Amino acid sequence: MTQNEYERLMTAIMDMGKTMLTCGAEIYRVEDTITRLIKAYGGTSWQVNAVPSHILASATFDGREYSLMRRIDQSETDLELLHRVNDLSRRICSEKPSPERIQQMLEKARNGKKYTDIQLSLIYALTGGMFTMFFGGIWRDALVSAFTSGSLYWVRRLILKNGGNRVFVALLCSAYAALLTKLLVYAGIGMDADKIIIGIVMVLIPGVEMLNGLRDFSVGDIQAGLMHLGEALFLGVIIAAGAAGMLMLVGSFGV
Repeated sequence: MTQNEYERLMTAIMDMGKTMLTCGAEIYRVEDTITRLIKAYGGTSWQVNAVPSHILASATFDGREYSLMRRIDQSETDLELLHRVNDLSRRICSEKPSPERIQQMLEKARNGKKYTDIQLSLIYALTGGMFTMFFGGIWRDALVSAFTSGSLYWVRRLILKNGGNRVFVALLCSAYAALLTKLLVYAGIGMDADKIIIGIVMVLIPGVEMLNGLRDFSVGDIQAGLMHLGEALFLGVIIAAGAAGMLMLVGSFGV
């Protein structure tokens, strides 16, 4: 390979690592995948460091060192995409395609089959309704929770589409859930607002980040673990603040 081809190779490898990290991969999995790809193409003296906010990697090819960085601005859990990219990395290690071919394969994986908005909205509705039943709500509460959770997906999508980050999504979505729940209970459709809101909030809880934080600790990635757990706990506080603030506001109007 020429120097330019090695540069494109490192770019393609880093793009794969970034894709994995943004869709919910564990830190050790991202670092291991990048390392394996570098080794498959004959790279030596590799150094790979990933945390939830960025990835740094360097490797030596044909006596020359190449270093790249990728910043993670926004993440969205997508385990189906993660599975496709993970399989792709194994295929690349085996077949060793050109850098251009890697980018094409990665783009194809990104554009693979996804759930539609309607399907995701129904999944939100089913999840919220089931959690409300789990926490002791009656069927009427589950219906209110399902309706609110289903509409919550569209509110969340709207906020993200207009440039909102995860903090604003958590705050505004939890406030919306509390407001709509209180109005529906006030109208006599639901019975127990607390159980309904708890069920809906479970849809917003960043469980993957919390689990990844614990996994990072288990493999010795203390910094990454602290960042993942810190983000999950902070978002949990924001969710609670959004719901509590809206409940206090509507309560002042006697709802």
